[in-house]
Amino acid sequence: MYELSKDQVDFILEDVRRNGIETEELQLSLLDHICCVIENEMSPDKNFDELYRSVLPRFFKNELKEIQEETDLLLTFKHYYAMKKVMLRSGMFSTVAFITGSFLKIMHWPGAMMMIFIAILSMCLFFLPIFFLIKSKEVKEKKEKVIIGFGVVFGILFCISTLFKIMQWPGANLLWLACLGVLFFLFLPVFFFSGIRNPETKLNTILSSIMILVAGGLLFTLTVLHGTKSKEEALRIADLQVKNVSKSTQEANQEKYNIQSSDSIRLKNKQLKREVVKIINKIDSTKLGLYSYLSDGLKIAEKQLIKENYGNMDRTSMYFFQGVNMNPEQDLVKPHLVSLKNDLKKFKKFIDENYSKSASTILNLGDDFREYKSGLKKVPWEFLYFDGVPFEVVVRNFDQLVLDIRIIEASCIK
Repeated sequence: MYELSKDQVDFILEDVRRNGIETEELQLSLLDHICCVIENEMSPDKNFDELYRSVLPRFFKNELKEIQEETDLLLTFKHYYAMKKVMLRSGMFSTVAFITGSFLKIMHWPGAMMMIFIAILSMCLFFLPIFFLIKSKEVKEKKEKVIIGFGVVFGILFCISTLFKIMQWPGANLLWLACLGVLFFLFLPVFFFSGIRNPETKLNTILSSIMILVAGGLLFTLTVLHGTKSKEEALRIADLQVKNVSKSTQEANQEKYNIQSSDSIRLKNKQLKREVVKIINKIDSTKLGLYSYLSDGLKIAEKQLIKENYGNMDRTSMYFFQGVNMNPEQDLVKPHLVSLKNDLKKFKKFIDENYSKSASTILNLGDDFREYKSGLKKVPWEFLYFDGVPFEVVVRNFDQLVLDIRIIEASCIK
């Protein structure tokens, strides 16, 4: 077997050093491996320099110093490969879970919110933090680490703000604006000015910055602040009008009670008033039960509760139905809504039996048609007014019920 000379060995060692291998133990280890390969493959008709140049690329993909960089990573970052596997698997899991959850949400099938929540949780707690740790160790320049850091912060804020938007939680708009602020005022300036100074990356930096601006601008167009406030204000005024009419009707009814002409009429009106108070208390208790469910038992003003749950359909449906399918063929009505409907039927029957049947027609508890994603369906009263309905509309429906009862009361007082 061919044996390398001392000069040839020294040449290989020096060349290994020139190629970026700094650790002495790694230098000697590579020297030993390279020498073994050359001695095994060397023959009288082969040139040492040519053979060495053909053997060396077997130890790397791009450059020999990759071995030094990987060694440094392993020495300073012992669990590098394990964390890399966790990062890849958590990223794949988050992607699949988010796509699945989005599809379930579009189809209004159960489990949508759970899948989206798990996907975002996995992305924020595993993929993005591990991505930052690994990438910050791989790059050497401080500017590159800062860019990666701002990018990860943007990703986490984007995921969290999306979750808050979907779940209709308070603070969603604030998180969304913070997310865009990090993108436009932190990540983009650092990325642009650090990349444009390098002639090799100048063009790519400009093109990437334009793409980021376009994507960020499109995201910003989804931020609706004044329109939402105007919509909320219009809803507040409409609800206030219903409550004012209900209150004024109650006061007018009380005046009628005060001018009763005979004992028989007084007795009949007393019975009517008792039934009206009973059914209104039932409506209020059902509404307060929903309030308690959404506020986790805390006492929160109705105005604040509407603001925090504006547009929330899922939790409202969960309180009234066993599931959030928004499908009358799959959802089952929970007892508190069944009890309210039964009491409304009893009140309607009381009015029909003791007063003119035309008086109770304002309280319509019959089936009617409603448009679903699957098409037009004839559904019961409870699905018309409480299934897949935003919280603020549910509150208005309760207030409208109270107003209807007061109007019926007004038409029945003698």
